Amino acid sequence: MLKNLFLIVLIMNCFLSYGQKSNFSLEANFPYTFGDNFVDEGYNGAIDLGLKYRFASYDALDLGASLNVGAFYRDDSRFDGGPDVNGSAFLFQPRVYASFKIEGYERWHPMVGLGYSLFAFNINDENFAGANFQENTSDDGINLNLAVAYDIAQRWFLQLQYDYVRLSARDVRKTPYNQNVNILKLGIGYRF
Repeated sequence: MLKNLFLIVLIMNCFLSYGQKSNFSLEANFPYTFGDNFVDEGYNGAIDLGLKYRFASYDALDLGASLNVGAFYRDDSRFDGGPDVNGSAFLFQPRVYASFKIEGYERWHPMVGLGYSLFAFNINDENFAGANFQENTSDDGINLNLAVAYDIAQRWFLQLQYDYVRLSARDVRKTPYNQNVNILKLGIGYRF
């Protein structure tokens, strides 16, 4: 894990030293799940980290690509009488986005993004006989992202994002409860 982190920092340093003005930004968000779905019922958000790269800039908008990685932990407090289940979920979200420029409101940046989401679930449980077991599953689907960022300084910004994820629900019954995931993210970012 430490080797991978070192490699990522080294690659980022190479990108940043390439030019005087970088098109990258980093962000840290708190993800909050809501709605009538299994992710909201069984998981609480821990953290969401993002990296954005702006590859084109026009008078009215900027175009770019981003990758967010979110971590969620299992919360069984909403289930009465059921066994406690430990677990986690990781969310990977690559996407393309457009950030709009509003004349007269240069600090505000409304954005829309379209991408793909992959949930990786890990559950540790104890079955009825007292034996421990571990289950790893995943599900994926289309992701629509709506966001607004507000510049609080030259390089620092606050942002609010909404992610709608439509999961494939390939291993379970296709119902809104199993397919529709809603995530609200509040965070801070740094452009460099």
